[in-house]
Amino acid sequence: MALCAVAAVGTVAVVLVPATAPETSSGDAALLSVVVNGGRTVELGAAESRTVTVEVTARDRSGIRAVEPIGLWGPNYAALKVGPMSCVPLDPAGTTARCGGEATVASSSRTLFDDQAGTWFVDLRIRANDGDRYLSKNAAGFSLKRAARIDDARVDDAAEGAAGAAAGRAVTVRGRLLRADWDRKADVPQYGAGAYLQFRPAGGDTWTTVASTGADSGGLLSVTVPVRGPGAFQWYAPGDKWTAGALSAELPLAVDGPAAHPGQ
Repeated sequence: MALCAVAAVGTVAVVLVPATAPETSSGDAALLSVVVNGGRTVELGAAESRTVTVEVTARDRSGIRAVEPIGLWGPNYAALKVGPMSCVPLDPAGTTARCGGEATVASSSRTLFDDQAGTWFVDLRIRANDGDRYLSKNAAGFSLKRAARIDDARVDDAAEGAAGAAAGRAVTVRGRLLRADWDRKADVPQYGAGAYLQFRPAGGDTWTTVASTGADSGGLLSVTVPVRGPGAFQWYAPGDKWTAGALSAELPLAVDGPAAHPGQ
């Protein structure tokens, strides 16, 4: 008898749990565009806090009442809350509105980790004046990446100021590639990442890739190239899905003797 009573209680408990249907879009409310950080990749340093703008343009024949709630979510359960959205009508009838808000992204606290870099998405709900609504868990995507930098860039045997070399001589160009480590709150060597050495001849405005290499375990870059003429070198690392690109300072090169473009 006791066993029957327990079974009965369990059955009643299951019956009393309400079934909740997910909220869905309704009416003619429509999303026109979503722009995060002005359409640019969000690059975040090792211990940095940044304000990211979120702009949503929406339309409904009755007008847009609000865009809320809205949030940003990324890999490995990462999430950011966007503050209150302020809406401004874009047409005299008030059917289209642009709504803007801000979110704070910080690697300076224990809320963002290395494995959360990459592609993020916008989750939003648009509410119209007549009760129509538009919902999306993936209204748009954007990139949040670990910042990178190249320092200690130099041409071997460089004198103070521009480096000097004789035409035809080989010079070694060096640098160090680092990226932000959000877990350790420091910049660390970017082992194995690819980088390109580029050259721009004196008086020119086009950079040409003359060599490529990968960073060693210390993040060091090093290639030896022949001197063809005066100009400047720079290092360029394109980055990847999780790490931003980086560009070194320009390295001027003065040449003694007849000038020629690299590769001639």
